[in-house]
Amino acid sequence: MTKKVFLRRLQSVAAAALAFALLSLPGAFCQETGESDAGFHNRQGMEYFKKGFYDHAPKKQAAEAERNYGLAIREFKAAISKDAAHTEAHRNLARVYYVQKNFEGAAEEYRRVAELDPHDLDAYVNQALALIELKKPVEAIRALENAKSHTCDPKALEALDSYISKVHAHQDTGVR
Repeated sequence: MTKKVFLRRLQSVAAAALAFALLSLPGAFCQETGESDAGFHNRQGMEYFKKGFYDHAPKKQAAEAERNYGLAIREFKAAISKDAAHTEAHRNLARVYYVQKNFEGAAEEYRRVAELDPHDLDAYVNQALALIELKKPVEAIRALENAKSHTCDPKALEALDSYISKVHAHQDTGVR
């Protein structure tokens, strides 16, 4: 092999290696918005969720809605794998689970939201709703009581007490 042929092959191999290296760079490198990988996946998940919830579910297109929910779940989990403290991804994952009637998953994700943002009273209330669906009123009351320890707002405390009373009433009647 001549020196000239050898140098051309070496250039080709080097160019291929450089192209492979550039294509292997993290996705955030290519994003113009400066958005994090977790934020990107969360946003993509919301697009899928909205398409399933607003476009397909009202038209009774259950299979298409479920397909979009599945894609949304995959994106929210990807966001969480990139940033385990991404509160919105956990909240959105909980929403999809609730819509799918996966109340165990919804309760767990809302618990995680409350853990990440203890002053997010909606997370506790939504967790309690999922727990009620699971016929776990004692745990639902515990979630609502926990919410009370994270606010001093009299209106919020009044609302939480009202919810607790309703769970107790529901528990006493045994009616769903």
